[in-house]
Amino acid sequence: GIDKKNFHLFIKECEFRFNYGTPSQKLKTLRKWCEI
Repeated sequence: GIDKKNFHLFIKECEFRFNYGTPSQKLKTLRKWCEI
């Protein structure tokens, strides 16, 4: 799991990756995070 202390950093990184990726890259990243 994600440490509560680092959660806001994790969210920021998620936003960063989402803002700077192609749609297919975003989907890949989402799948990776959700471990689908």
